[in-house]
Amino acid sequence: MIADVERGFAALEEGRIDDAESALERARRVDRKHADVIQLAAAVADANGDAEDAMEQYQALKVLRPDDPMPRICIARLELREFGDPDAALDTLAEAFDFIDEEEDLIEGIFLKTEALIAREDLPAARETLAELATSAIDDPELALDAAELAISAEDAPTAIKWLDIAKQADPDCLADVTHALGRVYEMTGDREKMIAAWQEVRKLDLAGPKPELSISDDEIEKITVGTLEELPENIRELLAKVPILVDGVPSVDIVADGFDPRSLGFFQGTPMPEEGNAQPSVTTILLFKTNLERYAQDAEHLAEEIRITVLHETAHYFGLDDDDLEELGLG
Repeated sequence: MIADVERGFAALEEGRIDDAESALERARRVDRKHADVIQLAAAVADANGDAEDAMEQYQALKVLRPDDPMPRICIARLELREFGDPDAALDTLAEAFDFIDEEEDLIEGIFLKTEALIAREDLPAARETLAELATSAIDDPELALDAAELAISAEDAPTAIKWLDIAKQADPDCLADVTHALGRVYEMTGDREKMIAAWQEVRKLDLAGPKPELSISDDEIEKITVGTLEELPENIRELLAKVPILVDGVPSVDIVADGFDPRSLGFFQGTPMPEEGNAQPSVTTILLFKTNLERYAQDAEHLAEEIRITVLHETAHYFGLDDDDLEELGLG
């Protein structure tokens, strides 16, 4: 049984979910109530995106291992990210911190607590929590970037810059990601000149970097775009008939010079329909950025869905909706 559990976790680490499920079934035939088997079952459900099953398994594991913070941390993550309940996540994390004695668990707990406080819009408490992280404890550039992202969300520019410096020192290869985050810090602080300079550098670094692992043809993008527009009412489609949807790789130098994020997935260019009568005539187009979409997506299914969302997002801009409106519609 233990050998199958170990095989299951090894398969999950390598992304072989089917093999992990097979190992889990063999282990369950021996003892489905064993804590190690339940832990593997929780991890498999997590990997499959089955939040309900994962929650059930982690709750059972919490009972079997009352002094182990890991099940509580995983429960808090699900409560926050899958069920959208930051208050429940904070309560669960408060329990977990009573048992945390490993640095890795402490870092994850602080990250989740900060994220939950941001979700509750309690930014002062989020900044205070993130400050509990010792810079000496993190030398992983991805973790440092994650800490910087949380600091940006908590509107803490100095802390974000501190973590970005650590990420850059730990791995110079992450310079593009660091520079992009730095551009967002400058955006937050209102330093437009530095923001644009950072984002122009990001554009250059991204173009010089490796190609995305995923790829999609222009014909496939057109097919997804047509299918997306067919979801809209006929009168909306008629209004959009005069707005061409074009495909480019990444935003141009000129677009970025206007303060546009070089990693954006799409761009509405021109005059929104409600303003057309009061504005100078201009060319109105929607641009989809193929390379950015390919780089952003996790797999082919996710890529197709992101193209769909981007088309809806940019067409909504044509009809005069702003970013707050789009957030409410789930298109932010």
